[in-house]
Amino acid sequence: MSGADKQLLGVPDQQNAAATTLHLIFRFLRTVRLRSGILVSSLVVFGILGAVYYITAERIYESNASMYIVRKGTTVNQDTSANSSNPMMDMPTFVALMSKEQVITRALQILQKKFRDVDLGGYPETMWVKMVRDNLSVSSAFSTNILDVSYQSRDPKAAAAMLNALLLGYVQYLDETNRGLSEDGLKTLQDKLTRLEDELQDLQNNRLQLRASAPELIETGDKNNNSLNVISKNIELITQDYSNARRATEHTRTTAAALQRAIANGEDILQFASEAMDSAGRQLIEQSMGLGAQDNFTMQRIQQAILDLYAQLGDAQQKYGPKHPTLLKIQADIAMKEQYLAQVPAQQRIKTEELSRNVLGPKLIQYINQQLLKNEENERSILARLMAEQQRAQMLSETMTQLTDIERRIEQLYEQKRQLEEHADGIALNKDTFLSTQIASRPTVPTRPVSPRLAITGLLSLMLGTAFGLAIIWVLDIMDDRFRTPEELKLHLDTQVLSMIPRMSELTGEGFEAVMCHMKPNSKEVEAFRALRTSVEFSPQESNRLVITSTEPGDGKTTVSSNLSVAYAQSGKRTLMIDADMRRPGLSTLLGLRDETGLSKILKSTEDLEVAIGRNLRTTVVNGLDIISCGPRPVNPAELLSSERFANLLSWAETRYDQIVIDAPPVLAVSDPAIVGRLVDAVVLVVRPDKDRRRMVIRAAETLRTLGCNLLGVVVNHLSVTDAGGYGYGYGYGYGYGYGYGYGHDQEDAPEPDVARGLSAIAGTYSNSDAEQRDTVRAA
Repeated sequence: MSGADKQLLGVPDQQNAAATTLHLIFRFLRTVRLRSGILVSSLVVFGILGAVYYITAERIYESNASMYIVRKGTTVNQDTSANSSNPMMDMPTFVALMSKEQVITRALQILQKKFRDVDLGGYPETMWVKMVRDNLSVSSAFSTNILDVSYQSRDPKAAAAMLNALLLGYVQYLDETNRGLSEDGLKTLQDKLTRLEDELQDLQNNRLQLRASAPELIETGDKNNNSLNVISKNIELITQDYSNARRATEHTRTTAAALQRAIANGEDILQFASEAMDSAGRQLIEQSMGLGAQDNFTMQRIQQAILDLYAQLGDAQQKYGPKHPTLLKIQADIAMKEQYLAQVPAQQRIKTEELSRNVLGPKLIQYINQQLLKNEENERSILARLMAEQQRAQMLSETMTQLTDIERRIEQLYEQKRQLEEHADGIALNKDTFLSTQIASRPTVPTRPVSPRLAITGLLSLMLGTAFGLAIIWVLDIMDDRFRTPEELKLHLDTQVLSMIPRMSELTGEGFEAVMCHMKPNSKEVEAFRALRTSVEFSPQESNRLVITSTEPGDGKTTVSSNLSVAYAQSGKRTLMIDADMRRPGLSTLLGLRDETGLSKILKSTEDLEVAIGRNLRTTVVNGLDIISCGPRPVNPAELLSSERFANLLSWAETRYDQIVIDAPPVLAVSDPAIVGRLVDAVVLVVRPDKDRRRMVIRAAETLRTLGCNLLGVVVNHLSVTDAGGYGYGYGYGYGYGYGYGYGHDQEDAPEPDVARGLSAIAGTYSNSDAEQRDTVRAA
């Protein structure tokens, strides 16, 4: 089946699953409404059963009591810092202990024999504990120390006595158990304390050993001035010294390289001497080169002598004349000494340059290399000190971490020791009253039974009766999927029932001689078709162009369409009947019009529409009734019906006829009815309740509405009255198609003698005249 066919036939999509489910629920509720008698009967039956059970059931009585329990200490395995009476920790245990065998056995020993025999008499003793446990109920409200206990018995006094015995046995069991636990707990605590003391001693010895291995760890009381901080500051200073030493070494190495380049290039190297050496070194080099302080002293003496000679020259010039020998001698000494002073710098420069090349350069290189070796040795020494201090700091940090862990563990052990000693003291003081139990409310003697209860019995009866009734309705709905009443048909399809056609006898003859309205216009069966005509005429919507279809083949749509067309013509309306079932035309076959003239010929023709209609339109023996038969069977009937030419044919017919009746194929067989239904005013669906399944009829109606067709109503066909409240069936109808479906002529049985009376009871009585029918409808 293609996707288009699925859409036309109303196959639900997966995306609409929720809507489909909701629709099925509402449809089932409508079914429940129609079969409400079954539901009421089920409720009545279960109500009676509930009443019988409530009257005959054995009465069970329940006694209730409560006990207050609080722990005055904690057990050895519990956290000593927890609240000593935490109900969330203790109460689940106390609840479980109440139903233990030891407690129930003690209670049975305490209980008097007359009360024990009420519920346990006649049963072996091996079953007594289980029976008591089954009747016992123990609980505790959240976040409370109250234990709620209840016991059920056939006798109210026996229930109270058994509950009292259970409470006494429970108290005895708790006292004996916790007294033994206290003595065992003290011994366990002493063993824990001994292990704690041994561990403390070991930790203290380890602490002393670690302190001895690190004498730097001196407790000063100042957290910011501990030993590790001191070492960190030493490392910081040594690191600074190491950085300075590296810079000095690098500077000396750079100076030596620059000196060698200057000597090689013949540049001045005295600047290196002033940078690389101190004053004592420079003086020593000057002395080795003959440029010491003695030369300076000599120069200063000569300059002083020149000054003295100038003084003598002044005195001589005042005493002697210009040519005096004494004056000339003084002038000659002054000239000689000044000449000497003028020649000394040049001679010293030449001497200095020669000494720089031969003496100063090698001495400077030797001095700088010695300084470089000294700096490198200093750098290595400082680096060794730095690494030693870092290793020392790391070892000291590890030692301090171990000491911190040991100190923390010692503190924890001291705290545990203190708690265990306090716990031991508490157990020793409260070993006889470790648990405090007190009966908060005494067992009561019940006056009313807890089973059976009237409200619960009634509610269960109502629920079971409703469930059983709905189940029966559902099973009947699955097994008998047919419409039983007109009301059910209207409710499920949400439309009106236009008419109910009785089961009719088959007429002998051909053509319109086989149509009941033409051959027997005054018969009682024809009244159903006149009622159908009246219902259509007085409907609130347009119905001049009408399509007659059915759910499945064999429902009698051809019988309805032919008789309805004759009924329209008899009322004085110009009526056109079109057989649009071109696959297996039942109407054309019924009227003997199977030939080469008809609808398919008009739709396939290329000539003018009116010319084609004139050649294929037939007049009939019925006054005012024309017919267009199916014509030769085409290969594409759906395409012909959806063509524009068919729509033009309907428009042409609407201008010339008062009523147009189209006989279309079944809805669920092909898509032709949906195609034609969108072009006309209304669609009438023919239903045979004796053969059509409810779901198929509902599906056919939903398909028409989904595809935009206006469903005017349904016609119930082949009706036979068997009683006053419904209709029965007994009719066979053949419908067989060579192309997937088909149908033949109606095969009617003998007419029912009380058909008219049945129709009158169900659908109302209609008169033979059209005027009386219209008056009746208007009055309604």
